[in-house]
Amino acid sequence: MAQAPAEEPPKKKQRNYRRDKPWDNPDIDHWKLEEWKDEYSPGAFVEESSFATLFPKYREKYIREAWPIVTRALGKCGVACELNLIEGSMTVRTTRKTSDPYIILKARDLIKLLARSIPVAQALKILDDGMHCDVIKIG
Repeated sequence: MAQAPAEEPPKKKQRNYRRDKPWDNPDIDHWKLEEWKDEYSPGAFVEESSFATLFPKYREKYIREAWPIVTRALGKCGVACELNLIEGSMTVRTTRKTSDPYIILKARDLIKLLARSIPVAQALKILDDGMHCDVIKIG
């Protein structure tokens, strides 16, 4: 006995234009972070970017002790940093050696974390590509 072909359910009109997109390939990992390489931007930036953050007086001693560690870590990334104890401010800015355009935002987050009493060992983790921070104000 021959079987009758299975009937397909009628298509809904809403799905007429829902075709598979080339970027919806299951082989592509959309959440993977690409490691930044210096060859991605061969030239220096046209503009200089800088950020400054004020810190409380009671953090001055700790920040002064930890500042050489911060300077070395940011120097490896091509970011210059400045500590002004008279004004109570920390400043980061891009240099001619800066190649990663996002590193200045990570350096800004680093000085914000230092100003908010985060230990320097924990705050330096923000310079990693897979790490982000957010300050939640309560009250």
